[in-house]
Amino acid sequence: MQDTPTILTKPGFWAQCSLAVLPVGYMVMAFLVRAQGGPVWLWFNLDPDYFYLFDSLNIINLTTPGHVYHPGTTVQWLGALILKVVHWGAAAEVITAKVLADPESSLSLISTVFILINGVCAWVVGRVALRVFGEALAAWFLQMAPVISMVILKHSFHVKPEALLLATGLLLTAVSVLSLSPGLLARRRWRFAVAFGVLAGFGVATKITAFPIFLLPLFVLAGAGDRIWDGLKPMALYGVAALVALIIFTLPAMGAYDVFFNWMMTVSQGNGAYGGTVPVDQLVAYPLQVLKLFKRPAFHVPFILGVVAVIFALRRRTGPAPEVRLLAGVLVAQFAHALLIAKQPNAIYMIPSFVLIPLAFVLVWRLGERLLARRFFLGMAILLAILVVAQGVGVSKLIREAAANRDQALSVNMDRFKGCARVYSYAASSRSYALLLGDYVTGGRFGRLLGATGPSHDYWLEHWWDQRRMIFRDWRGPTDMSRTLKGYPCVVYRATNWPTVERLLPQLISGPVVDKICKAGVETIATKGVDCDGRPLQPKPSK
Repeated sequence: MQDTPTILTKPGFWAQCSLAVLPVGYMVMAFLVRAQGGPVWLWFNLDPDYFYLFDSLNIINLTTPGHVYHPGTTVQWLGALILKVVHWGAAAEVITAKVLADPESSLSLISTVFILINGVCAWVVGRVALRVFGEALAAWFLQMAPVISMVILKHSFHVKPEALLLATGLLLTAVSVLSLSPGLLARRRWRFAVAFGVLAGFGVATKITAFPIFLLPLFVLAGAGDRIWDGLKPMALYGVAALVALIIFTLPAMGAYDVFFNWMMTVSQGNGAYGGTVPVDQLVAYPLQVLKLFKRPAFHVPFILGVVAVIFALRRRTGPAPEVRLLAGVLVAQFAHALLIAKQPNAIYMIPSFVLIPLAFVLVWRLGERLLARRFFLGMAILLAILVVAQGVGVSKLIREAAANRDQALSVNMDRFKGCARVYSYAASSRSYALLLGDYVTGGRFGRLLGATGPSHDYWLEHWWDQRRMIFRDWRGPTDMSRTLKGYPCVVYRATNWPTVERLLPQLISGPVVDKICKAGVETIATKGVDCDGRPLQPKPSK
């Protein structure tokens, strides 16, 4: 079989320098989109960034994180580490007070570190690919992972698991490509097993739904020797290393393991998205939901080409070549991931598989050159140029979308209602609401401190876990809504889910609820006693 031709058998200085272009480009784009998105407390930003900030503070204060359902522990302890380094030598109480006084600065700092981590990981992928494949074009393709889908870029700079799943997927790609170096896997099988295990433990500790992509290393390690059983021991070591790494990376949440496992039991026992049940006749929609996850051409085109390439390679009896095994591993991992996510077919949960798209594409390209004995270099270069332009257009659209959402959310300034009781519900654009919800979801450890510094006329309506009831709360906890609102001449409600709030309000308060309704994009601002500009309404004459 003909060897794959290479363009840069000895990468030179300019080839090495070129590996910084796409990672730097990604970081610039991430900063631009973040800047246009506005404050993190806006309705489309706050969930779950504020949750992870509060849990970072919980770890700093040596208490168990409260939001452990993903479990997301890596985001929490990395955030805590960053805050500790920035406030080096300060006591936990001092750090907590500073962060809660200016949460946006802390979130921006953690976000910046995450962007830099992803940029470095993209550069590492390029370095490894250039070393193994010998050509910069393949390295550039792999470095497109952070922007191969706007879903990845959109979430890569937030303080949430998806940002670290990008880094994990990039490093998984780097280690997998490194295993293609002739003879290296056989000589270093134990190191590869441990490296894969650490990545798997980190990835699952970041978000449990990423679990299927870590089927990929099994296909790589299966080729760790000349005989089939030569790969069994490295595969076993991989499993042990992954388990140990998972325990280590989730140690800060050890006190909440029972909460996490109970949540997993709830989610797994029902056929609905979060463990609930749906009618049996809706189960026929499951295959359609799987197809929905594959609807993006950037995802299904390389997947279909990969399946064809693997089948063709096996029919040609080329043997279990490393590239074939690796490509088969990528395809199995992506398909298994889609099967898992199809209960709730949201593209955000597919980010780990999307990060592997460039790897699948490069492997199809290399196998195509081997199997068909022809070169596609020019075509691949043109395709890469098209991808760069197309993704540039996508980033421009994403920036405009973020700016539009920001402007709509900020179009109604709640300061115009200073004399009123301001009552927020999910997901309102309000700094107070972001703090109130973040504290509640993560265990309510900072209510007293927040109550001492937060606006006394800010309240919120909690129906987080149960949409059948609603609780009126202030900074410190539940309180009587009717009695509280009697102390104010006017009331202003703000929420993105006003129909739910309107349906549940009669549980808490009687009589007419609002006089005026106004909009701030998808948010509803409902007022009583004032109009949408904060001007007092004249009382209606009695009949």
